[in-house]
Amino acid sequence: MEDAEGRVSAVAEQVTDRQVVGGTVDGGPADDGEPTGEEGLGDGAQRHAWDLGIWWDVYFTGTMAAIVLLALSTGAPGHRWLTAGLTAGTIVVYYLYGKRMVLLDGSDWDLPRSLTLSALLLLCILPAVILNPNLTFMLFAIAPLCFMTCGSGVAVPTVAVILLLPGLLRGLAGVDDWRGVLATSLVHAVLVGFSLWFGRWFELIIEQSYERSELITSLRESRSEAARLSEESGALAERERLAREMHDTLAQGFTSIVALTQAVESEMDTDPGTARRHLALMRETAAENLAEARAMVAARQPVPLDGEDLDAVLTRISARIGGELGITARSRVEGAPVPLSNDLKICLLRTAQEALSNVRKHSGARTVEVVLVYADTCVGLTVTDDGRGFVRGQAPTGDGLANMTHRARSVGGTLDVEGVPGTGTTVRMTLPLVEASASHPQHTTRHEPNEEPTP
Repeated sequence: MEDAEGRVSAVAEQVTDRQVVGGTVDGGPADDGEPTGEEGLGDGAQRHAWDLGIWWDVYFTGTMAAIVLLALSTGAPGHRWLTAGLTAGTIVVYYLYGKRMVLLDGSDWDLPRSLTLSALLLLCILPAVILNPNLTFMLFAIAPLCFMTCGSGVAVPTVAVILLLPGLLRGLAGVDDWRGVLATSLVHAVLVGFSLWFGRWFELIIEQSYERSELITSLRESRSEAARLSEESGALAERERLAREMHDTLAQGFTSIVALTQAVESEMDTDPGTARRHLALMRETAAENLAEARAMVAARQPVPLDGEDLDAVLTRISARIGGELGITARSRVEGAPVPLSNDLKICLLRTAQEALSNVRKHSGARTVEVVLVYADTCVGLTVTDDGRGFVRGQAPTGDGLANMTHRARSVGGTLDVEGVPGTGTTVRMTLPLVEASASHPQHTTRHEPNEEPTP
């Protein structure tokens, strides 16, 4: 008998695992319409802010090609091919050295590499702009490249050199009038100052974007972990629920069948009539066990409550234990019956079944009484027997008492177990009729002296 009960938890684990794999917990379908884990926060691979794809290459190459054509069509005729070649050299510098730096974020910017790129660009651009000031328009491509690859700390000085140095050199060389040089330099200085402010402001935005990206990544991982833990918690709760249900139904039914089988073996030759009555009880118990198993799989309410009042069910299971053990079993109702929620009915029924099962296995009683009491604010169940009771200090074994206690607490009730050796045991459950609030007080199970709480 104990071997059958000992396998209840293992069977519950197997059933629960199948339900969880199938997408349900506690019989509820999984919601396929809601995003879970990483799906709720976007794609796993985040596109980099600077990753403009092929379009940046197209823009840079096209702009610089236009500047090459500008170099070939403007400026001193003797310098046109030189300035065009220098301008084309910036394209070569970009593809051979600068392009690999475009996708680096601010934390990866390396000062030596940035300075190297800046120097290579200045070697090509400064001579070309000095010889042909019209080529300053190449900054529409060069300035974004510098900010993307070098950061404002290097990009702003590079742009400042390209804007200011050629004009000053042309003024010193007497090629341009100083008044024009100063006016142009003043405008360029304003542009440099704006570039410094705008570049730094834009970098702060990028830095905040990276911080938020890290937070989003952390949140995605937290949500994934929370989903995993929730799934594990749900599976564990369902496993515990199934274990309690199996203990209070199937395991008790199998225990009854084993006990009846042993009785029939000893009665077949000496008392055939009693043996046939016990065989009928075995058949009835097996049929109910089968129905309970099917109801458990279908997630329906307990079979004894299917279409019957709780009062009638308690009377029937009391009569069955009396017929099985050959003892006096009574059931009665006190007070005016009131409608009960399904949770309260199941809690009362399972507690009565467990208490009567303990009478069968442990008490050796001659009389047992089940009393259902309706009051104004609560409903109570009392199961009393005149068996051997239990001994003070003996630790309870099995899952019966724990299951009854858990059921009482789950609906905001209390469970008391009292007894005296040689006198009997009383199991008393009290449940509130109103729905238990989310913050109902902590309830404890009280073990009165001198009886071993039966499993």
